[in-house]
Amino acid sequence: MNYLMKTIFLAITLLVGTYTFAQCDGSEPQINLGNDTVICLGQSLTLNAPSGFDYYLWSNGSMINNITVNAAGTYSVAGSIVGSNLILNGNFQGGTTAAANNFTSSYIPGTGGSWGLLSNPGQYAISTSPNLVHSNFSVCGDHTTGTGNMLIANGSSTANTIVWSQTVNVTPGSDYVFSFWQANALNAVEVSNLQLYINNVPISGIIPTSTTACTWLENTGFWNSGTSSTAVLSIVNQSILSSGNDFSIDDIFFAPICTVTDSINVQVEQVIIDAGPDLTYCENETGLITATSNVPIATWSWGSGQTVPTVVPDISGLYQVVATSQNGCVGMDGAQVTIIPVDWTISQVLSGPTDCGANNGYVSAITSGTFNDPANYTWSGPGAANPNQINASVWTNLPIGWYYLEVESAGCFQYDSVEIIPNNPPQAGLVATPITGYYPLTVNFQNTSQNANQFYWDFGNGNTLNETTTNGQTQVYDTTGVYTVMLVAGSSACSDTAYVTINVLEPPVILPVDLETANVFTPNNDGANDVYQFQLVNIVEIELTILNRWGNVMFTTTDVNASWNGKSNGKEAEPGVYFYIYKAKGIQNEEFEGQGFIHLVR
Repeated sequence: MNYLMKTIFLAITLLVGTYTFAQCDGSEPQINLGNDTVICLGQSLTLNAPSGFDYYLWSNGSMINNITVNAAGTYSVAGSIVGSNLILNGNFQGGTTAAANNFTSSYIPGTGGSWGLLSNPGQYAISTSPNLVHSNFSVCGDHTTGTGNMLIANGSSTANTIVWSQTVNVTPGSDYVFSFWQANALNAVEVSNLQLYINNVPISGIIPTSTTACTWLENTGFWNSGTSSTAVLSIVNQSILSSGNDFSIDDIFFAPICTVTDSINVQVEQVIIDAGPDLTYCENETGLITATSNVPIATWSWGSGQTVPTVVPDISGLYQVVATSQNGCVGMDGAQVTIIPVDWTISQVLSGPTDCGANNGYVSAITSGTFNDPANYTWSGPGAANPNQINASVWTNLPIGWYYLEVESAGCFQYDSVEIIPNNPPQAGLVATPITGYYPLTVNFQNTSQNANQFYWDFGNGNTLNETTTNGQTQVYDTTGVYTVMLVAGSSACSDTAYVTINVLEPPVILPVDLETANVFTPNNDGANDVYQFQLVNIVEIELTILNRWGNVMFTTTDVNASWNGKSNGKEAEPGVYFYIYKAKGIQNEEFEGQGFIHLVR
């Protein structure tokens, strides 16, 4: 096939995309352009198809086995292998008859006349030049060598007339290319309209011959055999002109084809980095530069050494960042940073106290260092949200409260605050006894406040009291709960507050307590009633003392399990009456005491 036929063939091949041609048997080369990929803006990528194909056609029109691309898009290539020509004597070198060249025709061989062998329409001849068979035809060489045979026809004016036909065997389910070359036999506006047919079905469009004599044009069609095992190949003239319509054909070609295709999508990545706007700030502030990108970034690299997108500048200058995307593409940007020096500071803020109920306090500021511009002092207060303010380093005639200072110079700021306190302010003091216990709980309150002459009590149980003395107070809390008691101590317009919390508990279940003892014991070592001992019920502490009738101590103990064996200082006590006294504490901390007498019998 020549260049024009290859171009038409491969263009149609690309239109069918990844269609697998049945003629391919697996032995042909395979094309793999690789996975879809990304290249960086300004880079290029070379795509290679393997050798071994007769023809290549890329989607950009290139017909070599590789292309270099630098733009985004989907790129495809078709590599084609064309088999052997199945036409017998397609170049008409078998002789001067149809039989000798293995074809049939609806045209008849030339019968001769006034202008030569092809004087009459609907006739053909095989010769080396049209002029040799018709005196008005041009002198033309054949398409193959310029000196060989060609089929020359005086065209019929009947449409759909078969000029040439030959039957060949084909493989079912295979693809074929069918082509031939056509030329006008003379210079004429009236031309022939030739078309390819297989098995009486057109497989190409109608291609007119050139109006210029001896200009060879290729006419090509493609066909899939389907279930057919034979193909009746025909070249048909569709022209109905009675004049002109004279043509030559040569180099008829019919062969199987195998085409392998592949494609790849190429994206072009442009990394756009924005280091943010230029930045100006004062050195006593913190500045941040945050770089952003239009694509995901794998690594950041600032000229100052940081490897994160956000950096804190420490000196004035140009901060440049280089960012590498996840695809390896690079972008760069920078931001200019100007750090304004602050060579001054607020050394001290002072305040003077005010009398309670008066506005005779003051605040003042002392600064040091060198100001870039004259300093502006702005006070506000008392309180953070108070709108009262003054532009001065000293502010007088002020009440108690917090005052806030802002000093500005050349757009840089420093801040401080100070409190004006009252002279001899009241100090609230509150003591409660007890602060916890079971209801009903009686609590005594002691007012220990100083520098105050007005007192407001809130006992937390709904009772309140205004008082002008520090007298103590008493409250009874008869329900469980936690009570917050508040004492506000005031003097003129000043006040102070103290709090105490009272925890009133639910009384526990009362457990019985008892001390039981016999009033006679016989310490005679007979094993019966030899010791004197209390039988204690729910008693956890005891102090016991036994006295004789003259008041001498015979025995004393704090052991709840102790007993008296009737001896004192190791000597047996005399028989008689002895007295005891005790103090005890029950299991619920209840305290009680008592006395009695016992008889010692021997």
